[in-house]
Amino acid sequence: MYEFHGWITIQVTASKAEQEQLEAIIPKIQLKITEYAWGSGLLSLNAACGCYYLHVGGFTKGKNQEADEILSLYRYIGEIAPGSYGLLYSRDDENQEGEDNEFRVLVLARGQLKEQRDPFLSPCIPVIEDALS
Repeated sequence: MYEFHGWITIQVTASKAEQEQLEAIIPKIQLKITEYAWGSGLLSLNAACGCYYLHVGGFTKGKNQEADEILSLYRYIGEIAPGSYGLLYSRDDENQEGEDNEFRVLVLARGQLKEQRDPFLSPCIPVIEDALS
């Protein structure tokens, strides 16, 4: 199973000085979201107090097209709104590279998406789950 939970605060620049340009960027993100035919997860773009934010989350049977689309969306937002920042936590319990017992964290900051190890919930066994006996 593939589990993912994430968010992005959308900003044009890190200085917030050009936020009026945000109104031109948000429709591009909305259009990108409509390209995805999700049936099993959360994907929402919202506004509050003049700020925009994205939420994603869900579970899929294995790392599939939705997982690829999430990464693509994070990269896209980083490209068109490089002041955006956020996190994406994911866990693939079928990972064949020894990462099946941990969460991975993608960090979006200043237009760059970097992967890091999770220090809070990993290793999943024994931090959040018991070993099967």
